[in-house]
Amino acid sequence: MSFDTPLYVLFLAGTVLLYRFFPKRFRWILLLIASLVFYACWSPPLTLVILAVIAIAYLSGRMIEKGSNRSTKKGWLVFAAASCIGLLFWFKYLNFLLSEISLLFQLNWTKLNILLPVGCSFYTFQALAYVIDVYRGKIHAVPHFGRFALFICFFPQLVAGPIERARDLIPQIEEMPDPKPEDRLEGVKLLLSGFFRKNVIADMASPAVNRVFAESLPDGSAVLIALLLFSFQIYCDFAGYSEIAQGSARMMGIRLRRNFDRPYLSRTVRSFWRRWHISLSDWFTDYVYIPLGGNRMGIRRQVFSMLVVFCLSGLWHGANWTFIAWGLWHGILCAFETVAGRKEQPVNRWQVKDYLQWLVTGTLVLLSWL
Repeated sequence: MSFDTPLYVLFLAGTVLLYRFFPKRFRWILLLIASLVFYACWSPPLTLVILAVIAIAYLSGRMIEKGSNRSTKKGWLVFAAASCIGLLFWFKYLNFLLSEISLLFQLNWTKLNILLPVGCSFYTFQALAYVIDVYRGKIHAVPHFGRFALFICFFPQLVAGPIERARDLIPQIEEMPDPKPEDRLEGVKLLLSGFFRKNVIADMASPAVNRVFAESLPDGSAVLIALLLFSFQIYCDFAGYSEIAQGSARMMGIRLRRNFDRPYLSRTVRSFWRRWHISLSDWFTDYVYIPLGGNRMGIRRQVFSMLVVFCLSGLWHGANWTFIAWGLWHGILCAFETVAGRKEQPVNRWQVKDYLQWLVTGTLVLLSWL
């Protein structure tokens, strides 16, 4: 069940209506059932994958909190990380790895028929963040299995994010707030904005973009126009989905985090990544960049950590060398800005240099989409 279909609108309207009249203490049951039905509409057998991730993360979190010593806690953390990453690798990256091995050793290999579970990249990262936060002592393990399951598979943010943190979403799931009139109004605004971005801008740009890049020798000016259209297509696609997710949750009084903040107004590439897919950028910062040393171990280590993070970010987006190259390109740009000491300073009124910085940053980002 895709967000941009009339079926989803009917599904959301029915869920919101039932939510309003359901007793508060049973609302989590309604939302859990709705979330599992929503997910099963994509592929009923693959619902077992998300249920497995839920069970692994729940059990690991509980055992880490009950663990009597550090080695036991770490063992459960490793188990959760290996299981979640292993499932993600199997479904998303196994074919890519086997394909590269077959090319390297000139082997005859037939692609495995593996169907990628919808939203797998998002809910595995959300589950991992929860287990790591429990291990670090930042949050307590959730004792209620049903409410924890809802935290992982809450349908508005299940397919395309944002990647929510337990400290933000679980208290709302436990409270099951009553939506206020301003919540419904804001929810409708977000839904309309999201549908417009996705169904009008992104979907209308897509055929023209695909037609140009499907040509073997496209005209240079056509490529430039298609590239500009694609930059808006991909932004409106992702940001539109995020706004639909925010609006859907807000209709029930639940607030999801903002995932995009006018990224194309950035004047540095680092600022672009603080505005683009914010929840993913924060995830990699907290669980990869900082553990690798972050800003604490000198400029060389900082640059190395950036390159690792952006390569992984590229791989997360897709199992292909083009995605890795895209991530590495952004990593190199951010590393250069770090070494050069470039920072985006807030300004009340843009001057000529601000427009020039914006133009350079926009061009570099545009080239990365190519």
